[in-house]
Amino acid sequence: MSENQPLPAQEILDAVVVQRLRLTHPWPAPYLFGLLRRAGLWMQLSRLPSTLVRPVQQRLSRWMPPLRGLATALGRWGPEVDLIHADDSSWDGLFLAAASAARRYRKPLVVRPLMHLGDAWVRAHYQMAHQVSVYREAAVVLALSKREAEGYTALGVSPKRIHIIRMGVEPDLPIPPEALNSATFRRQYSIDGPFVGFLGANTYDKGAFTLVEAVMQLNLEGVPLDLVCAGPQAEGLEAFLARQPSEVQAVIRERVHVLGIVDETTKHRLLGACSLFALPSQVDTFGIVLLEAWLHSKPVIGANAGGIPDLVEHEKTGLLVPFGDAGALAVAIRRLLAEPGFAARMGSAGHQLVQHYTWDQTYQTLLEAYRVALTGTS
Repeated sequence: MSENQPLPAQEILDAVVVQRLRLTHPWPAPYLFGLLRRAGLWMQLSRLPSTLVRPVQQRLSRWMPPLRGLATALGRWGPEVDLIHADDSSWDGLFLAAASAARRYRKPLVVRPLMHLGDAWVRAHYQMAHQVSVYREAAVVLALSKREAEGYTALGVSPKRIHIIRMGVEPDLPIPPEALNSATFRRQYSIDGPFVGFLGANTYDKGAFTLVEAVMQLNLEGVPLDLVCAGPQAEGLEAFLARQPSEVQAVIRERVHVLGIVDETTKHRLLGACSLFALPSQVDTFGIVLLEAWLHSKPVIGANAGGIPDLVEHEKTGLLVPFGDAGALAVAIRRLLAEPGFAARMGSAGHQLVQHYTWDQTYQTLLEAYRVALTGTS
């Protein structure tokens, strides 16, 4: 299906009936969303009492983003459903509308806020007073990791209502082995030696900028190494690269490859061809791309931040480094390149571990959470 072709209003996927709503974004929604979110964050970071902040944030959320037809759709389907599930609290308008419908029609509310666990500024995006009130009233709160669960407990959510639902992958590679063809991938991007793979938003918080600095540092120290980054927001990384000193621009042009958004086949070709995979992010509550790297038996490096330490065991299934520390990241990369036996053992351990992170297990955990929400018993 082409990018511009709309999805069908209704279809059946794996025996599940999916009903899509024809919602529109009235102008100037794209601009208002950013402005109003900053206003809400300013109020959150101020010392104003929550009793004042919460109702204002709730009113602002109606335009974050405004979606025509949402109230009508919830009014039509709300009385018929067994429970309401709301995902991603950063989309305030949808998240609070779901919570409001659950109250109105007396339906159990299940929320998966996807709360990022970075620095204070990052956390504030998911801990605003109006969002926290929804977490506390939900029948079940789904967390992706133990650390995220602890974050909700600190916000006053009862531990009994928090369920950890781990993400998963299909245990077998989604593309045939002959489609990987590492040599072809390397020739396509003129990569002769080792390279580090990165998947995710090409941003500072995801660790892409720090990874570039570490790779440049190693090249300047005489360790020839390429970096291949794939994912959205590539323009931010490209702007960061353009700001680097002139003495490293030659290294950047030769060694740093920014692919932007890629298809599934290209993603797995990248993972199959890379020497190691790095996700030095402070905002990943789980880090599903680490599971995908382990499918290819690749050694991984993650930041000792967010939910990544719940997934990666240091020096057993990967290496952990402080977020934002390019020097420590360079040391970890150098070690994996210099100790291929150690790197191979970690990649093998990761491959064994990933067999326990499947979508079937995720599905069973979700069903159990729904059962608890519907029956009120654990």
